[in-house]
Amino acid sequence: MIATRKAFEAEVLTWKGVSSRPMMGCLCYFYNRKFIGFLVTNGIVVMKLSEKDQTVLREKFGGKPFEMAGQTGRLWVTPLKGPKDVGSVMPFVRKRYEEVSSAHSKI
Repeated sequence: MIATRKAFEAEVLTWKGVSSRPMMGCLCYFYNRKFIGFLVTNGIVVMKLSEKDQTVLREKFGGKPFEMAGQTGRLWVTPLKGPKDVGSVMPFVRKRYEEVSSAHSKI
């Protein structure tokens, strides 16, 4: 997972305003204080995607619902088996980043 994390961060941390920090046992990525997503063991959860994008992620990459403390929510864990998988999910991560960063610039 270290190589996957490095590949992910090599791109996402170059985007203006993006930072990371550990939270609740996961490494979370933010634009300012807005969640973009977080890495979990062997996967990534991208925050607040449209139903259409969530469906595409599920159909294209598989995965499972995100569970925390025995609770299952709406969020989806997209598997990342290695660094080569990072590029496939980056368009969805970028879409979330653009959504939160453009909303911030309208304030």
